[in-house]
Amino acid sequence: MGVVEFEDVFVKYETYTGGVLALRGVTFSLGEKEALVLMGPSGSGKTTILKAILGLVHPLHGLVRVFGMEPKNEKQALEVRRRAGYLTQEGTMIKELTVWENILFYARGRRKSLDEKSVRELAERLNIGRVLDKHPDQLSGGELKRAELLMVLSDSPELLLLDEPTSMLDAENAGTVVEVLNEMKGRIPMIITSHDPRLVELSDRILKIVGGNLIEGNGP
Repeated sequence: MGVVEFEDVFVKYETYTGGVLALRGVTFSLGEKEALVLMGPSGSGKTTILKAILGLVHPLHGLVRVFGMEPKNEKQALEVRRRAGYLTQEGTMIKELTVWENILFYARGRRKSLDEKSVRELAERLNIGRVLDKHPDQLSGGELKRAELLMVLSDSPELLLLDEPTSMLDAENAGTVVEVLNEMKGRIPMIITSHDPRLVELSDRILKIVGGNLIEGNGP
């Protein structure tokens, strides 16, 4: 049994012009130590897969299992979200709190403890140690992206779901993020959506999605 399992999953969104199938019969699994990269054009269904894993969208047809649970059940979805770390493209930090306060609030809401020394060391590694006492709206786009990643990594998640983790980053900081994730490879299962070739290179497997249809690719 994989950490994540999709079996013939269809997801439909309702729009003002009618229903749109975002996923069309998607089937795949994620191994316990596997790093998987999802590739595809914008609107192809990559983010929908991540949201289905967390129970933020529910299948019209098919089955999603995560840690052996079914996130279409709200109670089980909450447990999946507590155990998984999800980096969104939009960001989730509360603007009234500092970055460090956001990290503490995040861990508290997930009933997790923090190793403050390790978190601050990782912040330095990501070149954002100096911004922990600032508010999100005081940060550049690249700093905010790395602060969001720090928050997601801070409480040692059992599964990483990363939506375009190097977007908005310059080459140097993107390289640092790739190095950090590469060090975690083999210890934490992860699914990453990205077009960054460096992230593709650290993957164990690549899946391509086009128009909601999943196409299994080759290893890097």
